[in-house]
Amino acid sequence: MATWLTGLLVLASSAMAHADPASGSKKEELPPRRYEFVPLVGVGGNSDVGLELGISATLARFYDDARPYKWLLGVALSSSFKTGDGRGLRMLQQYHVLHLDLPGLFGGRVRIDSRANIARNISTRYDGLGNASSIKDLPLGPLPLRRNEYIAQNVRIRSLVRVKTGTPFDAGFAAHLRYEFPEAYPGSKLEYDAKYSGLAGTERALLAGVAGGLILDTRDFEFAPHRGIYYQLGVLGMVGSAERVAYGEVSTQLASYIPLGPSMTLATRVFASFQFGRVPFYVLQQGGVFEPEHMVGDDRGVRGIPEGRYAGHIKVIANYELRTTFIPPFHVLSWILQIGTTTFFDAGRVWNNYDTSAFDGRTPGIKYSVGGGFYFQWDRSSVLRLEVAYSPTDHEPSGFPLGYYLADRLIF
Repeated sequence: MATWLTGLLVLASSAMAHADPASGSKKEELPPRRYEFVPLVGVGGNSDVGLELGISATLARFYDDARPYKWLLGVALSSSFKTGDGRGLRMLQQYHVLHLDLPGLFGGRVRIDSRANIARNISTRYDGLGNASSIKDLPLGPLPLRRNEYIAQNVRIRSLVRVKTGTPFDAGFAAHLRYEFPEAYPGSKLEYDAKYSGLAGTERALLAGVAGGLILDTRDFEFAPHRGIYYQLGVLGMVGSAERVAYGEVSTQLASYIPLGPSMTLATRVFASFQFGRVPFYVLQQGGVFEPEHMVGDDRGVRGIPEGRYAGHIKVIANYELRTTFIPPFHVLSWILQIGTTTFFDAGRVWNNYDTSAFDGRTPGIKYSVGGGFYFQWDRSSVLRLEVAYSPTDHEPSGFPLGYYLADRLIF
């Protein structure tokens, strides 16, 4: 899914820092009791979805020792436009999201993070299953430029509940509700696989499921950690209303943040997903039982590879990222702004299934990328990221060797 990044700050706003009643005066640094309100009109996007225009707003309440805040409410409305492939300028995607995060329930013991989004993308990738997927042998068909594309349309609701257990581990539970109604282009790879390979996911369907697992979180700061770990292990079960869709997933994410001095952090992550059952093709492109993400591709997985390029029942990626903050924080209007840099190496692979498959090739087939960029942190609750990635193993159909990403958070 496209990512949203603000490029223009056009509404004068503030951290709305309130005086601390206990002290009776406003502190120079951010006070412990305050609101952070960030209404924005911006320009964003990435090499998958093109130029993205939209509006967003977040309101976060900070109160004493509540971490990372007492609550946060966010909304974003965006559309993207892209040229190329001789098709002229066209609206490629619409993506609208409402986000509510409540970390301070029941004395801080329970956190409920809920998100609802509506999306439509007329140029979503599907190149087949497996690590060696290709459309080279597919007949051109009536729409040759759409051979590896389809129209993705969905409404998704996700709610994640974290419960402190009195041990280092939190219990995690998630509920997912999705209405998916993709459309295959005539003569496309998706239409071919649905017709001749029994691929699931091309019909309209309502999907519902639950997930459970464990979360170990010792990060010193949630939005741009300098030290600590964030480990997740969970299982998911989902059923669908069409095509006998019913599948499970086991996934794990192991993220570590190692300080290399006061202004440098080595961030590493291993992310693995194992799916089984009758899985829709659009789920085979993603992984994660609590927060599904595109893995081998997109700005949240192996950067530099197009979103949706690789799909399979097994997906493993690794991210290594060096982050620096050598520029001291400074004020912009009433915000405190911190500028950082990222330098990264990403790698990953997919397997079509659990047995030897011709779809995966006979070589290691590791997909990898390198790149770097900048990130900007406004106060405590907003982080924006601009990066460029190069992958010699895959790139855009146009042959453009770089992927660019403007996103509303760090990759992990």
